[in-house]
Amino acid sequence: MKILEFQTEFSDALRRQKTPVVVTGAGGWLGRAALEMLDHTLGDDFPRVVHAFGARAREMALRSGRLVAIRPLTAITQLALPDALVLHFAFLTREHASRMELAEYMRENRKISTLVQDFLRRNGAMGVFNPSSGAVYAGTDAGQNPYGALKHADEVVFGELGQSLGFPAVRMRVFNLAGPFINKLDSYALACIIGDITRGRQVVLRAAHPVWRGYAHVADVLNIALGFMLKNVVTEVFDSAGERVEIGALALRAGALLGRRVEIVRPEWRDGVADDYLGDGAAFALHATRAGVALRGLDEQILDTADYLRFIDTIS
Repeated sequence: MKILEFQTEFSDALRRQKTPVVVTGAGGWLGRAALEMLDHTLGDDFPRVVHAFGARAREMALRSGRLVAIRPLTAITQLALPDALVLHFAFLTREHASRMELAEYMRENRKISTLVQDFLRRNGAMGVFNPSSGAVYAGTDAGQNPYGALKHADEVVFGELGQSLGFPAVRMRVFNLAGPFINKLDSYALACIIGDITRGRQVVLRAAHPVWRGYAHVADVLNIALGFMLKNVVTEVFDSAGERVEIGALALRAGALLGRRVEIVRPEWRDGVADDYLGDGAAFALHATRAGVALRGLDEQILDTADYLRFIDTIS
């Protein structure tokens, strides 16, 4: 499997400075990718530099063979660690919102946010990356869109903390991710499509209307965030984005790249209202340039995702 890496200048800075790094939500897609990239960069310094937190205490094996101790997020209340780089990915996502009572969902996410806010007030930070979501654009009424409403609330509070405490708060509204450590293999469209193609199955698409997506590579997202934090660049909230592609065309493109015949099964086209979940591509490209990050194209995103899914198959 292809190794995920931070860009050379960012890796050099992390190795030279040995700035402590806090990763919350360490078991999720962004959290796992960040730990792998930090492990590759820091090597034997990793255990001294990186502090990982999740929903519960456990050990997680990285590809290098290193075992990472994941502490429960509540343990962050005991952590004295001034001026760390904070990668804050802990959040109960849409799936939790659909199966929890609204009041409980709101309460648990606010508890997560408060734990990290309190850590920052005690310790300050060199920078914070708090990814938001394109779901914010669906409205900030908690009753109608609790996930988006809470993400927007975090955008505001972490932005204000950055201003008052003097650190850059990187707030990227993430739309669609691609690349290694993709999770939710039965629900993310890209994973489902690639899985069907590589197993020789029909690609079943359920939408009888256009479905448009634009993907960003997980390594690009992390590199942009780290670049801004290391360079102490303060930014406004911005979107992730990528090449605009209809989901049927995505399946055909993936098949061509993987050298497989693709048979798509889809309801009769009724040309209904398009399902567009697309970030501002011009803004994303501008922010990537400001951070000094060269963005990966859709073909590389597809191939890297497929490479990881093949890896998963070999160890399962």
